Amino acid sequence: MNYLIHTASAMRIIMRKCRYSIHQCTRVMKLILIFLITFQASALALAQQVTLNFKDAPITKVLRSIQMQTGYGYSMDGAEVKYAKPVTLNLKNATIEETLQNLFSNQPFNYKIVGKVIKITHKEVERASTSSVTTEKDGEITGQVTDKDGKPLVGATVSVKDGSLGAVTDANGRFKIIGAPANGTLVITMIGRETRQVNYKSNLVSPIVLLEVNAALKEVQVIAYGEVEKRFSTSNIGTISGETIAKQPVGNPLLALQGRVPGLFIQQNSGVPGSAISVTVQGQNSLRNGNLPFYVIDGVPYQPNTISSQNTALVMSPNSYSNLSFINPADIESIEVLKDADATAIYGSRAANGAILITTKKGKAGQTKVDLNLQTGWGKVAKTPDMLSGPEYLAMRHEAFQIGKTTPGITDYDVNGVWDTSRNVNWRKELVGNTAQFQNLQASVSGGSEGTQFLAGAAYIRETPVFAGNFSDVKTSVRFNINNISPNKKFNFFLSGSYLQGNNQLPNVDFSNVSATLAPNAPDLYNPDGTLNWSPDPTRPNVNTFQNPAAGALRRYSIKSRNLVGNSTISYELIPGLALKSSFGYNRLTSDELTINPTAAAKPDVLPIRNSALYSDKSIETWIIEPQLTFRKSYSFGSIDALVGSTFQETGSYLLALTGGDYASDALLADYNAAGIKSVNQSIQATYRYSAIFGRLNYRYNDRYIINLAARRDGSSRFGSKNLFHNFYSVGGAWLFSEEHFIKEHFPVLNFGKLRASYGTTGNDQIGDYAFYSLYDNYGVDLPILGTTGLVPRGLSNAYLQWEETRKLNMGLDFGIIDNRIMVSANYFRNRSSNQLLSQNLTIVTGFGEVPRNLPATVQNTGWEFTLDYEPIRGNNFRWRGSANITIPKNKLIRYDGLETSSDRNAYVIGESIRIRKVFVYSGVNPQTGLYQFTNAKGELTSSPSDPVDKTALINLDPKWYGGFSNTFSYKGFDLDIFFQFASQKAAASSRFGNFPGTSFNTNQPSIVLNRWHKPGDDGAQIQKVSSNFIEVLFPSILASSSTEAYSDATYLRLKNVSLSYSLNSNLLKKAHITNVRFYVQGQNLLTFTNFFGGLDPETRSQGALGPLRMITLGTQLTF
Repeated sequence: MNYLIHTASAMRIIMRKCRYSIHQCTRVMKLILIFLITFQASALALAQQVTLNFKDAPITKVLRSIQMQTGYGYSMDGAEVKYAKPVTLNLKNATIEETLQNLFSNQPFNYKIVGKVIKITHKEVERASTSSVTTEKDGEITGQVTDKDGKPLVGATVSVKDGSLGAVTDANGRFKIIGAPANGTLVITMIGRETRQVNYKSNLVSPIVLLEVNAALKEVQVIAYGEVEKRFSTSNIGTISGETIAKQPVGNPLLALQGRVPGLFIQQNSGVPGSAISVTVQGQNSLRNGNLPFYVIDGVPYQPNTISSQNTALVMSPNSYSNLSFINPADIESIEVLKDADATAIYGSRAANGAILITTKKGKAGQTKVDLNLQTGWGKVAKTPDMLSGPEYLAMRHEAFQIGKTTPGITDYDVNGVWDTSRNVNWRKELVGNTAQFQNLQASVSGGSEGTQFLAGAAYIRETPVFAGNFSDVKTSVRFNINNISPNKKFNFFLSGSYLQGNNQLPNVDFSNVSATLAPNAPDLYNPDGTLNWSPDPTRPNVNTFQNPAAGALRRYSIKSRNLVGNSTISYELIPGLALKSSFGYNRLTSDELTINPTAAAKPDVLPIRNSALYSDKSIETWIIEPQLTFRKSYSFGSIDALVGSTFQETGSYLLALTGGDYASDALLADYNAAGIKSVNQSIQATYRYSAIFGRLNYRYNDRYIINLAARRDGSSRFGSKNLFHNFYSVGGAWLFSEEHFIKEHFPVLNFGKLRASYGTTGNDQIGDYAFYSLYDNYGVDLPILGTTGLVPRGLSNAYLQWEETRKLNMGLDFGIIDNRIMVSANYFRNRSSNQLLSQNLTIVTGFGEVPRNLPATVQNTGWEFTLDYEPIRGNNFRWRGSANITIPKNKLIRYDGLETSSDRNAYVIGESIRIRKVFVYSGVNPQTGLYQFTNAKGELTSSPSDPVDKTALINLDPKWYGGFSNTFSYKGFDLDIFFQFASQKAAASSRFGNFPGTSFNTNQPSIVLNRWHKPGDDGAQIQKVSSNFIEVLFPSILASSSTEAYSDATYLRLKNVSLSYSLNSNLLKKAHITNVRFYVQGQNLLTFTNFFGGLDPETRSQGALGPLRMITLGTQLTF
């Protein structure tokens, strides 16, 4: 158990500071509220007055100015804009009616105000439509025009091609054309939307969807505490849509981001379902821990730390289970990756390493819609290491005895005649050669009215590994959300909730390593009767020769998890533009783990045989309340978007780990109370409290010049009273230079152009809870005095512990040409993280093991991010779109005071990456001795260099560059998406030198061992001599594993995903009340091109870990 020793006076100081901070927060919010109400009240008198001063301006620009000043939108046929005359107008404080009369007095248009929309129609079109109604009698066409989300589009012009008939869609997006031919083509146009031509027969027309022109620019990005139109964003944000995620058969949504977001580097640690994923945003900022991004799901902070505390097949270590596996990818609407200070400073200390915002799907107004999605698939190991065959292995073993001048001993079963030397088993196929299964069933119902929208859904996902045996990862989930807006549009209430239950059943080992190293002539795994084969020694009674790996399947591991996420938001518009809002979020993530070691899994000749079990119960519970005040208003001098708010958050974590042994029966292993021997391994309970006040001000002038300011004051319970609070800020700006008149006149090919820049600070408090206190642990030996177990010091207190701080600079250029069919984004970043937080080891004489401290060191990350979006073909039936991105990062330690005399002097170098490795210079195999040799610091060849003096080479493990590119082809109902991912970096090749080839460990070796040294004079060998004399080859082999040759080029290009779908959308489906039927096939990790060592996967890079699986899935989606 962990105990905390602290003083009551320290707690009183912290509480006084917290109360003082909250009192300050309340006073500031009151003052801002008074200011905004006063400001808004003075603005109300001007709300409906318009001031214009234009000369020969386009009519659309004048209409946008009217919209900014009054809130009145407009609807105009995009095809008719060319008939508009230049506008020269000078008005001051005119009413909306006076303004429109002056604007249209000399224009070929009529206008009509409908609610808050100015409907504009061409006079000739109206006359033609009216005439057709009275004279034509052929037929009647009715239909609806919507956007891609099913929302009706008002004011779209629908006309019959090669004719004078036409109509304009109403408030419900519906239209009616009377007197039209029974068969023909409709042309649908609308300003800001792509023009479409739709064929119809027998007066029947399918639902019409109009996509936005430059939709990528107009899409809304989710940001901290709000949304922003992408073209007006001053931040560096990457966005992945739910549609992109849905194309990939992944159990963890983070895997769907791999290679798709510049600046985001993701690595999969294992191909086992649920395994951990490494995520960094624009590089590693901290020397030790605290490099995790901040995760937010629908406004609720989400703990990415693993809830697993046991060794499992998930890479055989704790912290190897990803909590993001408990988020259903099908529930996600979009994922935003916030990278620069302009986007993250308002999150303060929680987002120094970036923020990942996950937004789930919400209900939308419209008819009730039911969506069913059924998917099934299969997976196989994509890459396997190249190992020796049976004859090659035995030849190596006999050669080792010959060179070592010894003969096989009684335990060398593979060559002494006990094991069949004619066997040649592919253990990779036997142990990890199964076919993984993937099933995914999703169902949802959604809909609602303009005032109330809802969504409810359920899911079942089952994945199995490729291991032999009955193992699986099963997740079931339910979710709902409801949104209500009052009739007067002032009151808004939103409530959402989701619950996921998981049951992961795995062996407690990954069979990948043993499948590669098991001798090819090892015995069968099972006896004819199905029992485990231990291969008894025929010459020695009660001695078994085989450590059967299949016993690992009996040492089962299970983790039963539950994830509850809830969120509620209430807002009320006090006066137009000013709203009071409060959100409440809750997340509870729990797990029950069990690892059993039954008697049946132990070798019979190992005494004493004791069965045992390990139990863990862990939970992470977070609640957060964030009251906010928002102000949004447009004026003739620009638009203002302001926000002030506060945060109150608490996270409690709990862990209890127990061990039981000596059970009367293996059937009782799941019951801790049935254990004959009981012990407590860990008992931890901690609480993290966090509070803050924050604000943001965004000003946009003439849709051209934008400035964004943000500030936050954080308080964290992870620091002592001396440094309980810290301030963070950011400033960002953007210039839409494509809106300048001289740009439009001289560069007509340029459709969009924006320069943006930001600078600010974020922090880091990712250290242990109570780290600034003196900590004590139970004394490890059970020697109680008078019934009381003693304590041992663990951590020394440090009341002066301070916040780690990261200063971020970001500059970017975005532009689009040729109707924005080519979009380019270039971004430069420089992040400097100082005042590093870490734990420093102490000498034993202090009585404490470590002390938390701030290190006077600065880590710098710089880099370039490039994105290219292109659309070579944009036709009515065929469309080709593509996207590519690449990131070129550089990490460097630019300051570390006293490095030369610190314990880190052999780990870091000023001016180099913090992920370097100091290694020996490998110089091949000595032709005479047959041992590995190296070049020492003096330039001499030796097989016994000194550590660390002769470690003169540096290996940089940072990625040199990474990214991906995709192409999407659409033809009528077919969609084909192809995505490649790539990365370049050095990586450790752990099996490069084998597992001490030829020694008595009876292990197979990588095929590179074939190119080994055989006799004096052999030159150019890649592997030193094999020898049964273990000591002779041991140390050169260990030294070689810390040399330049132990690292390989892990550059790769991977065909990450292929998705092919076909959608039926015919009148037959419509008559059956079915909206859409879609059939699809998806492939994941299909091909990998790499030169990484030994056939290993360049991402997981180890023969001891399962690589990413090659997956093929089939699916059907039905909507009605």
